[in-house]
Amino acid sequence: MARKDDLFVSFLTHHMLRYKYKLDSEKTPQTVREGLKSTIPIVKAIALIVENLEAPQPPADKDLRTLILQYLNEAAI
Repeated sequence: MARKDDLFVSFLTHHMLRYKYKLDSEKTPQTVREGLKSTIPIVKAIALIVENLEAPQPPADKDLRTLILQYLNEAAI
């Protein structure tokens, strides 16, 4: 498993996220790639963050924040 996948899974296994968003361990993605395909907005948002932070040239914080907010606004519609 890649470092970014380990980081992604560690976020998703946090008890507060599991409780608040009712994440089922059987349905939780185990890789960032699977997370990017998720229909659960918080899972996809975390996958986007990890994917971009682990990129060879990570985007500026402002650009990453804009990307995440844009996705979450679209997911809310």
